[in-house]
Amino acid sequence: MNHEELDQVYTSMAQALTRVGESRAPLFLSILGLSLLSRLPSAQEAKALLDQAEAASLEDNAVANYSACAPTAPSSARPT
Repeated sequence: MNHEELDQVYTSMAQALTRVGESRAPLFLSILGLSLLSRLPSAQEAKALLDQAEAASLEDNAVANYSACAPTAPSSARPT
């Protein structure tokens, strides 16, 4: 995913959070997070991301740490 696509996804997420409302935002983010973590190849990788997110969240100037332009392995599955 490139930076423009990531921005589009971020905007969609922000809009979804607005639709579900502040009181349900933690539930929405938990469901989304677990869904995304379940797609990782190992629990070790998921735990590393959780640790990274926790550490970033505890910083005064918290920011997401992602690599939007990281190369991905080619997938044999075709999108449907």
